[in-house]
Amino acid sequence: MSEIITTGAGDRYHVTEDCPALQAGRLGGEVQGYRLHDIRRFASAAEAEAAGRTPCGTCVGASDG
Repeated sequence: MSEIITTGAGDRYHVTEDCPALQAGRLGGEVQGYRLHDIRRFASAAEAEAAGRTPCGTCVGASDG
């Protein structure tokens, strides 16, 4: 993994902005009229986990075997 992505309010981290779970969450918020949080980037999974994020089961968990 080269870059880790999350949102300002998200509790999961992703390896791509194209992750279906990330996109579904953002679309759901948009449909409900919520202000979408900016995408945040971390240098590593360890950095994201230190910030309280856990791996996404779709884009991270699928590749972790």
